[in-house]
Amino acid sequence: MINPKIISHGKEQEKGWEGCLSVPSLRGFVPRYTEIEISYFDRKGLKLYVNYTDFIARVFQHELDHLDGLTFVDRVISTKDLISEAEWYRQHG
Repeated sequence: MINPKIISHGKEQEKGWEGCLSVPSLRGFVPRYTEIEISYFDRKGLKLYVNYTDFIARVFQHELDHLDGLTFVDRVISTKDLISEAEWYRQHG
């Protein structure tokens, strides 16, 4: 995917737990859109459009944030939505 971007999204957001190698030992309860439409260019320069929902939509938004210099920590609503990875595993593992 070259120059991916979200061109539209649904109204609904859902919070879900995220972790990241860029922020080791921390998890966040992050709101993300459950439906997105994206555009990007392939290696041949063809512009493509794709709709993603649910988990794949979350993953795409997480990775796109990295291209914009953001991590999931920037998306949490409150510091109460952050937890150590060890505590997360105690509660959810």
